[in-house]
Amino acid sequence: MTKNRTIMTKNTLFILIITIFSSCQKRELKTIILSKASENYVKWMENDNTIILDAYTIKNTDSILALADGIILTGGEDINPLQYNDTVNLTVCGDFDLSRDTLERKLFDFAFKNKVPLIGVCRGMQMMNVASGGTLYGDIPAEIGTEVIHRNNGEVDHKIVLTDTCSLIFPHNTDTIMVNSLHHQGLKIMPNHLRVIARAFDGIPEAVVMKKSFHPFMIAVQFHPERLGKENVIHQTMKNSFYNEIGK
Repeated sequence: MTKNRTIMTKNTLFILIITIFSSCQKRELKTIILSKASENYVKWMENDNTIILDAYTIKNTDSILALADGIILTGGEDINPLQYNDTVNLTVCGDFDLSRDTLERKLFDFAFKNKVPLIGVCRGMQMMNVASGGTLYGDIPAEIGTEVIHRNNGEVDHKIVLTDTCSLIFPHNTDTIMVNSLHHQGLKIMPNHLRVIARAFDGIPEAVVMKKSFHPFMIAVQFHPERLGKENVIHQTMKNSFYNEIGK
């Protein structure tokens, strides 16, 4: 019986060690929430120590927000202009997704209140502005002109100029850089706590950051770093800065 008790004790100790080890491993995992996932966003952010959740497919949003180490508001359709009290632009917008508008406002509000790191991409940058009290141009060609083509039956490339420094998004010693573009709306009126880092040559904001006195890490771009490829410096810089922040 003594021998059996010894075996049981060793087995129990082994199980306890494995449980503790597993728990430590689980604590190292980081959970990133995408407002609406696609393969490109998953590939951009995938990591051996990361769990990626698609908020758009999960009914109980509160359950995943409790796990969030970082949030990404992804690209997509136009935001309903009623979200920023605009009825004029209803006729120039595409199809709306009202449930997504509501979801992304909730994700933004949670990230803002709880200081959760957040990236906005294209529509996500626009939602960051709208949720912060800003407005949008309903249609850039109609309101701004066609000096810069931001989309043309699909994705296009154009240069942007850096108006401020932000090592969280762009490499050092960069004045202009080529980006990909697929949008017809853009940031118009902006709250004071959002700072423009880069603009297109027609003046449309292409990258913004939230002042650290309001939030430690909220950055956004109007283009699509998730589609730029792993070798692209912006693709890597944004991913690295995001992971550095959620790892704190």
